[in-house]
Amino acid sequence: MNEKNFEEYDEIFDFLERNHSEWERVVMDGQIKIKTNQKKLQFDSMEQILQKFNLRIIEVSYTEYYGIVFGIEKLKIV
Repeated sequence: MNEKNFEEYDEIFDFLERNHSEWERVVMDGQIKIKTNQKKLQFDSMEQILQKFNLRIIEVSYTEYYGIVFGIEKLKIV
């Protein structure tokens, strides 16, 4: 993913900064992810973000250091 593609996600992370300030953008292996710093999460919070910004989750992981991490991707509009 190049720098231009990262800019497509700025609106999402601006929203998260205002509404979920503890969530952060992480780029790992060229993939944009949301780092939550949480061990548990009500999925309805994430579902609202997915719908609002036309996203899908492509990966979910958990580590003690990062908490729950979601790999996200914008859906292609056909």
